[in-house]
Amino acid sequence: MKRWLALAWFLGLLALAAPLPQVYDRLEEALKQVRLENPTQALAALDRAQSLLRQESEGLPPVLRDATLLHLQDARQAVLRQSRVDLEARLLLVRHLLGKALYDGFFQAPAGQKAPYLTRLVRATGLPQSLAQGAENLAPEEARRRLEAGYLQLLTEDLGQALSASSRPQAYLALARAYARFLVIQDSPQSTLKAQDFIQALGKVSSGEDFRPSVRDLQEKTLAWRKHLQTLAAPSPMATSAPPPASAQSPTGSPAGKPSTTPPAASPPSPPFLPPFPFSPPPRRTARRLRSRFLPPTPGPAVPRSPRPPPPSLPPPPLLPPPPPPPHPTPHSPLSYPPLTLPPTRHISTSSPPYPLTFS
Repeated sequence: MKRWLALAWFLGLLALAAPLPQVYDRLEEALKQVRLENPTQALAALDRAQSLLRQESEGLPPVLRDATLLHLQDARQAVLRQSRVDLEARLLLVRHLLGKALYDGFFQAPAGQKAPYLTRLVRATGLPQSLAQGAENLAPEEARRRLEAGYLQLLTEDLGQALSASSRPQAYLALARAYARFLVIQDSPQSTLKAQDFIQALGKVSSGEDFRPSVRDLQEKTLAWRKHLQTLAAPSPMATSAPPPASAQSPTGSPAGKPSTTPPAASPPSPPFLPPFPFSPPPRRTARRLRSRFLPPTPGPAVPRSPRPPPPSLPPPPLLPPPPPPPHPTPHSPLSYPPLTLPPTRHISTSSPPYPLTFS
């Protein structure tokens, strides 16, 4: 009987789990309320988003779910520190990690259920509507090439904004946005980029180093990726020629010499990492005040304090015998009185000390 009850409870949980498009709608409503102007509302919205991901994340792979929860937690710290740059970068990664799940769900969904994934993908990642329109009616490979080309175009624009930025915060946000675009299409077999390339460039921006050579290298790799994608989309001149003669069948049943049309299994996405932006850190007093205001301590039972024991009494010092009386000098002795001596003169140095004076 207990086994049947456990099975019924498990099946009920599966029935209550909402599809990924509906989960994204609820997460999007929570993320819209995350603003530094109202820290209380922002922290409550981030808590709701974390609870939603933990309870209804059936459509998310574990790697994407854990990475999204990690960046939501980092967004909480950015709210407490009042760091606008870091908060915006974390929310960018959260939305694009959900966009990665929607992107994969679009190609895995049946033909009549692709539209909900595509509309949420446009909202989550900022993909132009003109590129996404009609993609659900295309063949899977053609739709993949179109969406991939759209993200590469956005990535190229973000890298250009990072190079032309007038300040490091602007460059950091533009580079973080480019990194988020890459996370959506990082499983492409035509990819010439790696997540570590973006992380190293972001680390140089954060540490104050020269980051522009790294961004130019990213631009060159992105251009090579786009050119390779264009050659795949171009019609082959052999397409109009006569078909080759039928060849012998291979032992597995596929024509010999013909590559398999089964797409390779996508490797799991690498967990994204984003170094925090360290510029213009808020004072510790502000962070401590916000933390004490919005993160109250957990109440617990009062622990009575035991009275402090009295200090142990010391034994009285031993009594010393009185000193012997001094010998009575003779009136004609030359040493009847001690010689008069002046105290030594205190030396006052007027030179500066060998160490700098510091004030706390």
